[in-house]
Amino acid sequence: MAKGPNKKQRRPLTTPVPRPPQDKPAGPSTLAAEITAGIALVVEQLGAAPTIDLPPADDTSLDEVRDLWTSAVRTRMAYERAIADHDAREQELQRREQEMVERASADEATRAGLAELEHEQAVKEQERLARLAEIDARDENLLARETAFALEQERAKETVISQARAELSAVRGRFDLAQQDLDQELARQQSRLHEVLAAERQQVDQDRADLDEQSRRLRDLERGLRVREEDLADTKELYERRITIAVAAAVQEAQLRADHMQKLYEIASQNAEQHSRRIAEYERLMRAFGNQEPEEVLDELQKLRADGTELRRLRMAAPDETAHKLAALQEEVDRLRETCLVYSADNERLQRQLSAHSITATSLERLTVTREAMEAEIAAYRSVVEEQKADWRQLVERKEGASAFPSCSKMDELHADEREDLADTVPPLADLVTRVRDLIRQQHSLFYNEADLRSFLAGLASSQLHLLQGLSGIGKTQLPQRFAEAIGAHCTVVSIGADWRTPQDLMGYYNAFERRFYESEFTKALYRAQTPQFAAQPTFIVLDEMNLSHPEQYFNDVLSALEHTYGTPAIPDLVLMSSSVDPSPRLLREGRLLPLPKYVHFVGTANHDETTVSFADKTYDRAHVTELPAKPVEFGGRLVDPLPPLSFTALQAAFDAAAVSYADEANRTKAFLSTTIADRLAADFRIAWGSRLNRQLDRSLPVVMAAGGSIGEATDHILATKILRKLKGRYELNIDMVKRLRDDLPIMWSKHTAEDDPTQSLALLDDVIRHLGGA
Repeated sequence: MAKGPNKKQRRPLTTPVPRPPQDKPAGPSTLAAEITAGIALVVEQLGAAPTIDLPPADDTSLDEVRDLWTSAVRTRMAYERAIADHDAREQELQRREQEMVERASADEATRAGLAELEHEQAVKEQERLARLAEIDARDENLLARETAFALEQERAKETVISQARAELSAVRGRFDLAQQDLDQELARQQSRLHEVLAAERQQVDQDRADLDEQSRRLRDLERGLRVREEDLADTKELYERRITIAVAAAVQEAQLRADHMQKLYEIASQNAEQHSRRIAEYERLMRAFGNQEPEEVLDELQKLRADGTELRRLRMAAPDETAHKLAALQEEVDRLRETCLVYSADNERLQRQLSAHSITATSLERLTVTREAMEAEIAAYRSVVEEQKADWRQLVERKEGASAFPSCSKMDELHADEREDLADTVPPLADLVTRVRDLIRQQHSLFYNEADLRSFLAGLASSQLHLLQGLSGIGKTQLPQRFAEAIGAHCTVVSIGADWRTPQDLMGYYNAFERRFYESEFTKALYRAQTPQFAAQPTFIVLDEMNLSHPEQYFNDVLSALEHTYGTPAIPDLVLMSSSVDPSPRLLREGRLLPLPKYVHFVGTANHDETTVSFADKTYDRAHVTELPAKPVEFGGRLVDPLPPLSFTALQAAFDAAAVSYADEANRTKAFLSTTIADRLAADFRIAWGSRLNRQLDRSLPVVMAAGGSIGEATDHILATKILRKLKGRYELNIDMVKRLRDDLPIMWSKHTAEDDPTQSLALLDDVIRHLGGA
């Protein structure tokens, strides 16, 4: 789709030839002068000033005039060719701009609006070309009269020249008005298009923010799931041990109960047999007594006793034989009475035993049912245990031969191709800061001042650890992300947990049972930075809310690795595991060590409130600190083209060149700090610093100055963030000494430089005085 020009374009014009005057003859010199004036007017119309060597007007002949006109025509043709070349370049620029607009346009409505805009521009361009054609036609008419130019009378010369000038002025005015209208309309359309693009970018940023929030939540869920998996694994192991112990105990108890029940059953069986024999005897006696109840037998006995008494009375009166018979009957009655009493007691005892036997049988039946239920439960437990063992065996078998680092191993294939579009040179650092600042404003409507961007750039040159401090919501996390985007680098945000205590919380951990290393976002980002696709450019790992937990605990391994290899070409390693695994990702050393390359920069963001902890001095000493302002200042700016992706070597070369160019200023600042400032702080506050600060100053101060800052700005930042910061939080200080230091600092500063006041240092001292109870 064709796109109209977005800049003012010049089209080749045919230089109008003045018509010969009609009223009086003209001499060669006068004619040459008028032609020269006409050429100058045409050149002014064309908007350029080609050089034409003209002879003096008084000495010009008609032939010289013709030669001069021929030279003017040739100059005009050369100028038209130059304009054509210029138009070709502008068309190429328009083509590139069209490609950028087409890439940025994401929906059909925008493209439709763009098509309408291009159609309107094309119509206007046709109108403009028609006007230019009309002008060219007039120029051709003037050229047709060139052959009669020498024969015309001089008295018509003034009229022709004035008419030509009037026509040229009118045409130029109309052309300028048309061009101005076209440019205004084009500017309005571009403004409208940029507003649409800005709205779309804002929506994309919102979508990105939502995706980042969702990613953070997913990471939290993933960490929670990992913890739950660990707890589940521990619970499974504990549960297995408990099941094993419980099953053994249950089996043993069930066996004991079964043995006890068996003994009780045997005793109950013996008692039942005895009871059966006694019941049989009881039934025999009952049959002997005619199946009478014991009460009936007792009644009968009582009757018999009465009869016996009567018989004894009769015996006294009867003969001896009768007495003997009565005595025998009495003895039989007594014997039967005693037998009935025995049988009655046995009956009661047998009734009690029968009741006890019934209870024992019920308990035995209940125990039998309980035993069967326990045996079924034990069988179910054994089945579950066997299934778990089978699952674990399958899990172990699946892990055999698989990488313990699945994500990192996958990156070996995904990012195996090296980038070939990285720029080998970096723009001047001052221009780089300005363009990055304008790009961030243009693409994301974020406003950072140049001093903060210079400080951030200086931090990249002086340390691999950068701390961004300030209030919540001022763009601390956005700064490294947008800076990386502007220079074509890669950036990863890692959210720090408030419960992090060990390096495993940051880097992940190895599960020996599953033969898998649970890779954290930090580990994956650090590994990705070393793959061929990203190894030649800077990489930023943002530790968001770095001081939610103690960095000196979970980040200690990284701090130690950065410190031990500072200033050496050696690349330190982070120990992920105590022993190697096979297979392992290609870039791990010895299958367990993760290198920490120089082009990886760690950027920690920090809020200071009741939910955070304070950084230790060793963290501050190793880091480059930037304090962002509480409220950004909005600014306008020009539209800038995106930067090409910058390589790490090109960026380092720019830093090295700055260090050489401003080495004298760095030495001057070190001398000022080591004498004027150091003696005062050591005597009054026992504050000192070592060679680490001098190394950082040698790299950071030259970059600040090369990026457009002053020696005062760079020195003030070092003094406030690296030296006077040690006064904060100390309550044993003498407030009068702090006030005297605050009053004397401007005087001492004037001995170092007259550029810029130490505003950061003075503000920090004022804050210390307020915390000590001063006004």
